[in-house]
Amino acid sequence: MAETKGYQVSARKYRPQRFEEVSSQEFVTETLRNAIVTDKIAHAYILSGPRGVGKTTIARIFAKALNCKNLKNGEPCNECDSCIEITKGTHPDVFELDAASNRGIDDVRAIQDAAKFYPIKGKKKFFIVDEVHMLTGAAFNAMLKILEEPPEYLVFILATTNPEKVPQTILSRCQRFVLKRIKIEEIIESIKAIAKEEKIKVDDESLFLIAKLGDGALRDAQGIFDMAVSFCGSNIKFDELNKFLNLPDKETFFKISDYIQEGNSKEIILYFNSLIDQGFDLQTFYNGLLEHLRNLLIIISTKNIELLNESDVIRNRYTQSAGKYTEGQVLRLLKILFESEGRFKFSGNQKLLLESMLIELCRVNTEVKDLSEMIAVVNSLKKNGNLKPVKQSFRITESIVEIDKAVKKEEAKQEKKSLAEMIKEMFNAEDYEIPKQ
Repeated sequence: MAETKGYQVSARKYRPQRFEEVSSQEFVTETLRNAIVTDKIAHAYILSGPRGVGKTTIARIFAKALNCKNLKNGEPCNECDSCIEITKGTHPDVFELDAASNRGIDDVRAIQDAAKFYPIKGKKKFFIVDEVHMLTGAAFNAMLKILEEPPEYLVFILATTNPEKVPQTILSRCQRFVLKRIKIEEIIESIKAIAKEEKIKVDDESLFLIAKLGDGALRDAQGIFDMAVSFCGSNIKFDELNKFLNLPDKETFFKISDYIQEGNSKEIILYFNSLIDQGFDLQTFYNGLLEHLRNLLIIISTKNIELLNESDVIRNRYTQSAGKYTEGQVLRLLKILFESEGRFKFSGNQKLLLESMLIELCRVNTEVKDLSEMIAVVNSLKKNGNLKPVKQSFRITESIVEIDKAVKKEEAKQEKKSLAEMIKEMFNAEDYEIPKQ
């Protein structure tokens, strides 16, 4: 009876096995491959970067390449016994240690004891320490000596998502490589290749959504793809996927920003509560609103839609929506969200806090007069001769808040007066008079 293979998630089944298959990390892979070709191998390396970008994968490929019997141009063959055993995790000379769960001094001493013996099958003995920043202070101290003067057959590869937590005494003994987030385009191509191999149909909108949710981590995107296959079957459609993930779509945030721009606090609260009734996650909503305002600010400030990680349709939508705001208005909205970020994460009633934040967002721009608009009105009146200085030239030295108070005071007296009339009355009473006709 033929042996049946068990199910493997995409992140394991399609893990890169050669340097050339690793996405977005050309600087690291080319350097390591050249080091192998020229036989200039350091005794310790540290790979840092976000989760899911290939740190452990590169470490394993490097171990295979240095122990491969049929090495070609710095790439492992993936066919010899050594390569196959390292791929399966059964090679006697390649040790992997998870420092998140084995972080004590005894675990490091076990490495020291194993390092005393020559390789059994390979040319080099490898120790791959994942999440090395989790080691205790005593464990780091125990590692110092062996990192400084290791045997010539020994290679350490340390991987971490938080290099700032690794002591400088450790960092200074290693060649350091910083891995970057994987580009959305490359994640899309990778998911598309997996879908083709698995005979899964997936539309472009779904591919883009999966890649974006990966947030620069290919492993996370592959995990979302696996979930989508489990729910949608062999034909992934955007509407079904969006319903499954239960995420607010882009149109949701365009509506929210329109309500904010109109100052319509009643409708924004009603709409927000309808979203909550649909089961949307509050943290996801908060992050989505923050990203939405960031995109608006980018369009207003730079006019460069290429800086948005969105489809062309959504980019054009942002360009249209950005015309309703000024740069200062969006900055005020972002400031409110940033100031509330800490409170939101630890709030016992996030829904109430979000509602109050939305109302504040609706009010902030309607209650603040744009100083540049007021200056333009003053200059226009001066140019037309409607304001004549009698004591000294007028200098605008008041802050936005002070001018706003003055305008509000005049609005309380005569709500129907225009901005130009209010400014004329303010300055007539102090430094200006209207010349007699």
